[in-house]
Amino acid sequence: MTMSPTSVSIPPCPTPSLAAAGTAEATSMKKKTLQKRRTKIVGTLGPASIPRIKELILAGVNMFRLNFSHIENPETQTPIIEEIRKHSDELNIAVAILGDLCGPKIRCNDFKPGPTIQLTPGRPVRLVVSSGPGTDGVITTKIPEVVQQLENGHRILLDDGNLTLRVARRISDTELECDVLVGGELKSHKGINVPDIRLGVAALTDKDKRDAQYAYRMRLEYVAMSFVQRVEDVEELKRLFGEWKNSDAQLSANSRGSVRHHPIHDDIEAEVDELEENWRPHIILKIEKPQALDVIDDLIRVGDGIMVARGDMGVEISLERVPVIQKMLIRKANAADKPVITATQMLETMINSPVPTRAEVSDVANAVFDGTDAVMLSAECATGKYPVETVQMMARVCQQAEDGDTYMHPQVITARDRGNRVNDGSGEFAYPIADATVAAAEEANASAIIVFTTLGSMAIYVAKRRPNRPIIAVTSSYSLYRRLVLNYGVYPTLTPVLKIRSLLSKGPVSTKSLPPEADTSPTKTSPTGQSPTKSGTMLLVSNTDQIYAQAERDILKTAEELGLQKGDPVVFCAGFHAPWPGLSNTLRIARFGDAVRSAKARHLWGDVVSGVRAGHATSKQSSA
Repeated sequence: MTMSPTSVSIPPCPTPSLAAAGTAEATSMKKKTLQKRRTKIVGTLGPASIPRIKELILAGVNMFRLNFSHIENPETQTPIIEEIRKHSDELNIAVAILGDLCGPKIRCNDFKPGPTIQLTPGRPVRLVVSSGPGTDGVITTKIPEVVQQLENGHRILLDDGNLTLRVARRISDTELECDVLVGGELKSHKGINVPDIRLGVAALTDKDKRDAQYAYRMRLEYVAMSFVQRVEDVEELKRLFGEWKNSDAQLSANSRGSVRHHPIHDDIEAEVDELEENWRPHIILKIEKPQALDVIDDLIRVGDGIMVARGDMGVEISLERVPVIQKMLIRKANAADKPVITATQMLETMINSPVPTRAEVSDVANAVFDGTDAVMLSAECATGKYPVETVQMMARVCQQAEDGDTYMHPQVITARDRGNRVNDGSGEFAYPIADATVAAAEEANASAIIVFTTLGSMAIYVAKRRPNRPIIAVTSSYSLYRRLVLNYGVYPTLTPVLKIRSLLSKGPVSTKSLPPEADTSPTKTSPTGQSPTKSGTMLLVSNTDQIYAQAERDILKTAEELGLQKGDPVVFCAGFHAPWPGLSNTLRIARFGDAVRSAKARHLWGDVVSGVRAGHATSKQSSA
């Protein structure tokens, strides 16, 4: 059998295709496959992928990207977002959504009389500020700052760097004469890059603000900012989120928003939070301008994560520098405990080909070796001929790379690399607990690490230490359940267990909304058998052991997909949890399922003791 010299084929997974099987068993097998992979996949939605959202989730997409650069009216995305949420709930697979803002992308206008012009080396061309079309020898743009800030000798890169001009002289404030260094055909609306200057253009355009407000209203987990150059740009978006929160009656009344029924607890009345405390979309900064690298530490500090956006980066920065910059950015994001996405042309060939090149496969694998949390597909998934097959290929490449990481030198992030950590509510001992958890899991050969989290920080701290085992993040809010899926090796599990106290504080609650082993014995019973509080509502007491037991029950519903079985060694950990002092700052090594067995035993013994007491009371009454 001969193989194309420009492509490579990776053996397919033994999992049968979903289309061929068409059964629930096939769906389960697909879920098992995607759960074994620790590196996450971001898929861009477009004409090729929108009709196949469910297939893409089962193929391995963890987060969908809405590219607002190609969306005029954001309201058109509402049915798509609702469909993603629906399939996520039906499949019981956490899926996040990223709204990618266009940013101040500078483009040339269209041309007349034809759709293109020819640029010829040695022949001058003019760059003019105008809303009208360009003509032969004249390029027009609507962005005045470009022409105003350029000076003699500055480069102008067109069409992703395929064409190059150099400023020769200034004709007026709105017009420049340029020399053509690299010529060719220039089409309408192609990008203009000016790598030699920091443009005084705000990172948020009016369109970006409208799109960001829509993303906020639709409760998207992430929003990406394009062409970020300054910390102030990020702070401006955070300020807008704060304004929208203050005007949002739902969030103003209750910082956690609404509640909804637990999707895998149909038999009980348990509820989970729709939004975590102090919710807002997390901001991913797309690093693509050389000016962003000058302040990269400050940008990583103020943002919630970064994207190594190698497209415009490769235009404005020398291509040979991009691999080193990628490794530097990934290392800095990991040291800051922030998620990092590696993007652009990862499997570009698969837009039109069913197999990638060897170089593309190596590119994806090396991003995994570098320590990226996620890899992203753009046109391959949005407009390509093989969107599902591309995701499947990327999933297999990532998993192979993870299996081979024993041959790589582990990335060591020192305390000095991490710097001074901002107090995020996870507690002063979060770092040593994360270190000890990973070390204990390795020493005990644990099958999984189970992290209790209400803010997400503790799960991220553990994930950034890159343990070679799944990290099950136990949370009681839908927004955090979806947001954590972007992080390397994290598999969120939704459970009402960490919300029990907040439920009880809101008034009378049926005992069915508590774990079966919850202590419902009242100290002073009301006629209904409930414990009255000062306000006359019921107070049911739950302890830390019951939290472990209920968490194990919820994890059991997906444990098989993670390769976790009863009796397997696991490591539990938690940071600071104010409502649960017994859970705070803990690390516990146990056999998975022990907490459930212990709770059942206590419950049975409680019934026996209650029966004996009732018998004694009856005997005393008879004697009297």
